[in-house]
Amino acid sequence: MITRIPFHHARRALLVGLFCASITGCDDPKREQQLQWREEEVEAKAAGISKLEREIAAERQRLEREKADIASREAAVAQLKTQLETQLADEIEKTKKVRREIEIKNLRGPIPQITAGRCIVIDPESGDVFFEKNPDLRGAIASTTKIMTGLLVVEAGDLDKIVTVELADTQCAPVRLGLKVGETYTRRQLLTAMMVKSSNDIAQALARDNAGSVAAFAAKMDARAKALGLQNTHFINPHGLPSLTDDDPYSTARDLAAIATAADKLPDIRKIVKLQSFKFTKPDGKFIELANTNRVLRTASYCDGMKTGYTEAAGYCLVATGERNGRRRIVIVLNDSSEAVWRDAQSLLDWALKA
Repeated sequence: MITRIPFHHARRALLVGLFCASITGCDDPKREQQLQWREEEVEAKAAGISKLEREIAAERQRLEREKADIASREAAVAQLKTQLETQLADEIEKTKKVRREIEIKNLRGPIPQITAGRCIVIDPESGDVFFEKNPDLRGAIASTTKIMTGLLVVEAGDLDKIVTVELADTQCAPVRLGLKVGETYTRRQLLTAMMVKSSNDIAQALARDNAGSVAAFAAKMDARAKALGLQNTHFINPHGLPSLTDDDPYSTARDLAAIATAADKLPDIRKIVKLQSFKFTKPDGKFIELANTNRVLRTASYCDGMKTGYTEAAGYCLVATGERNGRRRIVIVLNDSSEAVWRDAQSLLDWALKA
């Protein structure tokens, strides 16, 4: 007798058998060999992919290095180009400067022959030096000292303030205007008389009014010189007369040019030093006609200042300023003779103003 198995039981048994066969595969050597080959194939492909990734990474690094190298070379080329352009520009400027110097030399002609022991000619705007002779030799500068005195007085301001003359103001060596104790003047009056006629008693009155004493004013003069960067200048009084001790004043043509340049920037001084004469009115209403000691003002229309000086140690001195065709020049002449000082200053000023 045949026993029938229900369909759903047979179906279940078949599924279980197939599942076991698919899991183990141990009963099928050929199947196992195929699975192992596939695993090896997968591992080989994975290894190939890994190798390819490493090669790609290495190639990327190589490309980055080459890119950096190219950038570095481009930067070096750009820097070299800049250097060459700068050098070329410098050479062009040097060539232009040489050509300009030749043109100026041709326009000005030969440098005038002078007898002054110390001299310098400058452009006060640019500071360019056109000519110099012993410009850094220390020595006396006589009454050109009053340029510094005038500079400090104007910088202090209040030029219309009244100054009463004291006994100490009158006690100095010539040249004196003859101030009397108790007389009153404005600072502007005294400053103008000092710069035009070079009166020493007026210089002392201005110094005492400004700082309390001549010694205190001299200290301010030295301090102002230091502020201008000057290393070869020393003052002991406001007028430039020699000392009665061993402490003699001194300066150089170059330092004096710097002082004159500072003073030349002040309209009040510019207005005063161009005057050919000045009417100095006394408190009683009487006046003294003061002629400017700078003769070049009367012999050269382009001259507009600045200050004369004389002592035995300094010789005859002149700081001459002038302007023509928009060009401004300052000439310093020290240790000259009584006649040559005017000729030397005027010829140098005219020469420098030609170009």
